[in-house]
Amino acid sequence: MEIKELREGRVYRGKNPRCCYGYINDRHVLRLNERMVQYDGPAVAPGRRYPMVSVESFLNWAERDVTDELPNEAWQPWRKYEHNPHA
Repeated sequence: MEIKELREGRVYRGKNPRCCYGYINDRHVLRLNERMVQYDGPAVAPGRRYPMVSVESFLNWAERDVTDELPNEAWQPWRKYEHNPHA
């Protein structure tokens, strides 16, 4: 991925998805500038501040935009993930 592909409000999946509280650990971009990305996702505990990482770090983590693949604007359950080795 490249920085020009990142958009606020979109959800991205990592290169090596993991299960987090029963969901895939996708990241929803809340804020974005030329240096930092702030995101939400199943791995962010309730009441915790939204993490911020460098754009470079986010791009190293991200594989693709999955916003249009998500069920009813919710997080995708791990059990329905096609690459889940435990399904």
